[in-house]
Amino acid sequence: MKIIAYPFAGGSSYSYAKLSREHAHEWLVLDPPGHGSNMRQPLMHSIPEMVAALLEPTLRASAGKPYVLFGHSMGAYLALAMLDRLVELGARLPQRLVLSGAAAPHSRALQHHAELPHKQFLEWVVSMGGISAEVLAEPQLMELFEPILRADIGAAEAYVHGSQRQHDVPVRVLLGQDDRIALADGMAWAECFVNAPEIHTFAGGHFFLFDDVEKVQKLIA
Repeated sequence: MKIIAYPFAGGSSYSYAKLSREHAHEWLVLDPPGHGSNMRQPLMHSIPEMVAALLEPTLRASAGKPYVLFGHSMGAYLALAMLDRLVELGARLPQRLVLSGAAAPHSRALQHHAELPHKQFLEWVVSMGGISAEVLAEPQLMELFEPILRADIGAAEAYVHGSQRQHDVPVRVLLGQDDRIALADGMAWAECFVNAPEIHTFAGGHFFLFDDVEKVQKLIA
């Protein structure tokens, strides 16, 4: 089995190193433009733009072995939108879609955290657990990192495509019980698919997936 994964806001192909380490299956995490190995490319500001940029590498990666699509937070919307695109193309579909740490896109009040002033924006990111004290203490690093976070968070918050999908790809949803994303908004994923997804909750906040690695690995593949 191959896991094709998309990073969370500000993330890269290294984002899931803790999950992919000592996992029985092969992982491939694809960097959107402006991230990781594609850092020199211009940032994109919408989920559809990122999906268009990642379509070809996803199609290449999905050839051969059975595969799973996985994403956490912004990555969940990339995985969902990528599956929509693959269905449209009549392409080979994954064995499963795994959506982690994200509210159903149609259930959320429209938010604009990406437009907050510098100080408030960083306070909000820290409250989500999305930035370490070491990175925060390095002004030059933050100067590089903040525009990436703003572009990604803005793209995720603007993605509202929650209409019911008719495909029969099994879906699993992973949610943190103490995440600032309301559990009710996470449970609303059931309205997005003709076949109800499995929903699994974990102790922990937005990055619960790194606290219970073994269980998350098993649920992904």
